[in-house]
Amino acid sequence: MTRIAFLGTPRAAVPSLRALAEEGIEAVFCNPDRPSGRGRHVEAPPVKAAALDLGLPVHQPLSWRVPEVRELWEFLQIDLAIVVAYGHLLPRWMLDSCPRGVWNLHFSLLPHWRGAAPVNHALMAGDEETGVSLMRLTEGLDEGPVLAQSRRPIGQEDTAESLLAALSKDAADLLMDQLPLLLCGCGKPAEQRHELATYASKLRKDMSPLDWRRPAADLHRQVRALWPWPGSELQMEGQALKVCAVGALRTCYRDPGQLLWGKEGAWLTTPEGALELTQLQRPGKPVQPALQALQPWGASGNRILG
Repeated sequence: MTRIAFLGTPRAAVPSLRALAEEGIEAVFCNPDRPSGRGRHVEAPPVKAAALDLGLPVHQPLSWRVPEVRELWEFLQIDLAIVVAYGHLLPRWMLDSCPRGVWNLHFSLLPHWRGAAPVNHALMAGDEETGVSLMRLTEGLDEGPVLAQSRRPIGQEDTAESLLAALSKDAADLLMDQLPLLLCGCGKPAEQRHELATYASKLRKDMSPLDWRRPAADLHRQVRALWPWPGSELQMEGQALKVCAVGALRTCYRDPGQLLWGKEGAWLTTPEGALELTQLQRPGKPVQPALQALQPWGASGNRILG
């Protein structure tokens, strides 16, 4: 019997965990519990909650560099490890320890968008499609050979949140489709074309400002790509206005850098078109329909942004 370990942390890893649990999992590894939300209450990561619900043993090492973690791993005698958004760099000894390999489900069509935030960068770049790659982990960043991929078109209404949710289900399907090859060790992954690699850097809070000097279509992608974190925002009269959702794009002959609202909705003008703002959030307030959020400035109005 093949001894399988699952390594993952966020919600996007849960569908793969649940699918794999039907085949039997010896151990689940995830990040430690961490403070979350405004109250900073300590919460278990989604993978831990799902694993406990499934009756699976959970381990949450702070680091793979301490001797106790290596001792635990070697005691488990894992044959095959599946990794989905785990959040740790795994040491060489661990990668070499599994006879059937350590395999990662990565949310992009490798070698495109290696790195931490592939879904967000695919949206920001205006890619027409994305997908999931099942690759054998190596020491290089997402550089390992790829066994299989699934593909998914990117729609004009997709956000990072909705697209990642869809891809997480695709990942579970891809894993179960390829699992027989992983269990027998007879899969033949293909080396990536490293010269075609692009990199998806970590998201940062300083990515949030919407620059009205850029085309409306670019800002439309930015809002969708950065939802729910770090989000996108405008500065209006010294107040940060978070843009939570966008709608249509249209031709505009007004000067760029204006926020207009009234019966036809709320619009941001740019040098190339106008962007409809459908949901906004004022500081300390919930997310609201744009016209409702703008009520403090009147039922209709026009503000020139700095």
